[in-house]
Amino acid sequence: MSALSSQREFIDLRLDRLLPRSGLDPLADPVRAACFSGGKRARPILAMLSAAHFGGRELAALDFGCALEMVHAASLILDDLPCMDDGAMRRGAPTLHRRFGEDAAMLSAIALLNQAYAAITADEGLTAETRLRLGRMLAGAVGFGGLAAGQMRDLRDPAALRDEASLTSLNHQKTGVLFVAALEGGAVIAGADGAACASARLFADRLGFAFQLWDDLQDCTSTLEAMGKDALQDGDRVTFVTLWGEERTRATIKTVIDEALSALGNLDCPMAAYALSLMPAA
Repeated sequence: MSALSSQREFIDLRLDRLLPRSGLDPLADPVRAACFSGGKRARPILAMLSAAHFGGRELAALDFGCALEMVHAASLILDDLPCMDDGAMRRGAPTLHRRFGEDAAMLSAIALLNQAYAAITADEGLTAETRLRLGRMLAGAVGFGGLAAGQMRDLRDPAALRDEASLTSLNHQKTGVLFVAALEGGAVIAGADGAACASARLFADRLGFAFQLWDDLQDCTSTLEAMGKDALQDGDRVTFVTLWGEERTRATIKTVIDEALSALGNLDCPMAAYALSLMPAA
């Protein structure tokens, strides 16, 4: 079994323990469908790799990584709702609100967000101080400066405000914040010093920016069959692809990845290799 397969197996087994069993909770089936319908498990894997990279144990970041995955799943549920992006397909299957109803979808997202914090606070393998720091970090990633604000801006910002600066900050809120939480959180769990945590933040910020550029590129150049979700979902919204064009966007992805790797310093490590694998044919 490869290291990556092993990490995914640990994550899935732990998520299975952290989520309610089918038949024991009215939200169990939609919550499990949201969390076990595929996905790369990129955020928990990055948290585990970061913990190891900065001198700790991968498994020490497992529950924190699962918390990140629950937040990510909740954000996708909300993004797909008819009042948001009105998504029809996600990971090759009908979106959660189409399978279980909008009421179940919204309540599942709320339950997952709360279970994420519960997983962090209950992690007895970490000190109380570390758990508190991770909880604050995740709250910041979700709230007014993170995912919620980013989705609101994505829905409401007029085209006139979508210049390079505003799109960069929007991309950070939509995507970068969870990458930063994963990589800085892993470093914190490992007991890394301030300089190492700053390196992790910069690497994550650049990686998140590149990943969102790559995702925007896929939206306008790929297909439902290839992505497992609706293509052309951005519709009439201005993204970097519409602002710059495909060629410049591809070139910028490569530049930003180089910036991320430079921030990390060590290019020959599992964390760098995994980060590069997230954007095939970028």
